[in-house]
Amino acid sequence: MPVRNFGKEELALLKEVLDSGQLSVLAGGKMQGRFEKAFAEAHGAKYAVAMNSAMSVLHTSLIAAGVEPGDEVICDPVCVFGAQAVLYQRGKPVFVDCEPVTFNMDPDQLEERITDRTKAIIVTHVGGLPARMDRVMRVARKHKLLVIEDCAHAFLATYKGKYAGTWGDIGSFSFQASKQLGLGDGGMALTNKKKLADALALHAGAPTFMAVAHGVHYNFRMNEQTAAIGLAQLPKITRACRELIKIGRLWDKAIADCPWLLAQQAPEGAQSTYHLWVATFEGERHGLSRERFVSALRAHQVP
Repeated sequence: MPVRNFGKEELALLKEVLDSGQLSVLAGGKMQGRFEKAFAEAHGAKYAVAMNSAMSVLHTSLIAAGVEPGDEVICDPVCVFGAQAVLYQRGKPVFVDCEPVTFNMDPDQLEERITDRTKAIIVTHVGGLPARMDRVMRVARKHKLLVIEDCAHAFLATYKGKYAGTWGDIGSFSFQASKQLGLGDGGMALTNKKKLADALALHAGAPTFMAVAHGVHYNFRMNEQTAAIGLAQLPKITRACRELIKIGRLWDKAIADCPWLLAQQAPEGAQSTYHLWVATFEGERHGLSRERFVSALRAHQVP
């Protein structure tokens, strides 16, 4: 990841929030709305809904999908968070295996896992590489299933000219400290459907007045300070992602002739933004133990 660059832009927007005295959108703060608008525009989406974490986005997306106890949601097995969100709703995660060269959900195995209890599909873009979303969507539309894209790794990644998070019904983005747009924590939902945006927003800061709640909703509100930092960081990380692509391609080139280290392979039309540089280690087949390889990485200060 690039070195974090927090400076005068962030301080100026934070001062604007503090000077306003409005530290929450509930109190009349405007920064969250500005951040949502800028994030949606950066991805070419109609609506963005900010929350306090990407797990909240995944959870809320399943509520919007109508997932209830005993319902099934199809997930991939590499990143556990989609399945965890399903368990929040007391649903049943149903796993579809990943492709060995992309580490993303294998669309050829998707349809056979669908039953009359399936309500949604959660697709993770592992490492920043988009899954084969055209094929996933073809199956999902045939069976009238809501598709949630877990884009925690895939800020501004593209597949066949569309941004990750805009292929499915809802895109879920993470701002946890290690992510590309790392704000300490936070999350964002993208959607092009107003009905879904409204359903998500009910839980992205349950409407309250004093001690009166207006419904049985969660309260996953993002505070104004986080939104201010996000708004300032957005153009910086957009530029940094272009650098990450260059760096990732250098790593790919560096191991191109290595028979025991196989880089993640992008499907045609996909562009990763390399939140992680992912490879498969097959050293044992060539007389190189994993322990020896790990020792060599540590000796060269590679995390």
